[in-house]
Amino acid sequence: MADSFIQLIRQKNLRNPFSIIILALLVLSGFGCGQNEGTERTEDSGKLVVLNKSGYTAMIIDMESREVLATLPTGVAPHEAVISPDGRYALASNYGEYDGEPGNTLTVIDLEELVVDREIDLGEYARPHGLAWLNDGEHIAVTAEVQEALIVLHFPTDEIVQVTPTNQQRSHIVHLSSDNSKAYVANIDYGTMSIIDMQAGEVIAQLDTGEGAEGIAISPDESELWISNRYEDTVSIIDLENYEVIETIEAGSFPIRSNFTPDGDHVLVANMEGGDVSVFDSASRTELMRIDLEPDSDLNAGPVGMLIIPGNRILVAGTQTDRLYMIDLESFEIIDHIETGEEPDGMAFVGIDH
Repeated sequence: MADSFIQLIRQKNLRNPFSIIILALLVLSGFGCGQNEGTERTEDSGKLVVLNKSGYTAMIIDMESREVLATLPTGVAPHEAVISPDGRYALASNYGEYDGEPGNTLTVIDLEELVVDREIDLGEYARPHGLAWLNDGEHIAVTAEVQEALIVLHFPTDEIVQVTPTNQQRSHIVHLSSDNSKAYVANIDYGTMSIIDMQAGEVIAQLDTGEGAEGIAISPDESELWISNRYEDTVSIIDLENYEVIETIEAGSFPIRSNFTPDGDHVLVANMEGGDVSVFDSASRTELMRIDLEPDSDLNAGPVGMLIIPGNRILVAGTQTDRLYMIDLESFEIIDHIETGEEPDGMAFVGIDH
């Protein structure tokens, strides 16, 4: 660096001591000599948000260093996490204890300042669970189990601007179509899928899938939706053009979450009681393998939450082992583990260049 510094002085023909001092400061900060020009951005450059259901906390992890940047308080039993389109905020849905008082708040986390920004009180709308941030960055879709409804919240004002009743018990998970025109809601106790027209704010189709309908995966081309039926150990496949169930296939024990791979070739299903992840060929609908998350022990990881991350990988939350399992989506092998707080579940990721 010393040689480079001398060369710069000569190149710029600097004689004024003040100018030389300024140049030295710039060199030390990485300006003027290319120190930052080649800064490598890896697929892990970003922040991972992990919600710990029993710990009532949200962990923010620097994925490159694996450093826990902050552990922040949430409401009671946070379940699902989602990040705003601009990458600034994360939301946690505070479900409340299963056998206790229902939750009715969302925790807002500032991912730049690494602090809790505020809690949003949903008033009468209790047991919020599924979350989906709309493309406009100002509205959030939230399931409210007690009211059997999907609500839409205006984030800048915390005002509820739309309520769509599903009239189905335990409306739990929500996914949106890429253009936000449709919402797909899984209703656990009735074993159904509600399809909602978001502009009209009304249910346009109600499909029977199977008892314990919960985990939703939508194909990249949005032609199919796979929904796992946890009480029947099955997965139902829905044609999204005609709104009909076209096939139901066997899964593992207590299938609770599902995800398409980014290329659409495979569907992964987390089997909570089985302690493993099923890998399906999406075209043939056949199960190719099961990935045991704890192959060298008798532990059941209790997999629930799943999250696709950059680098063609998926994270699976082990609610009973307090760790995340990173699976490579080419080899379908576990390639890493990340330790968490107590009972991790909902996750969200934002890249550093977001």
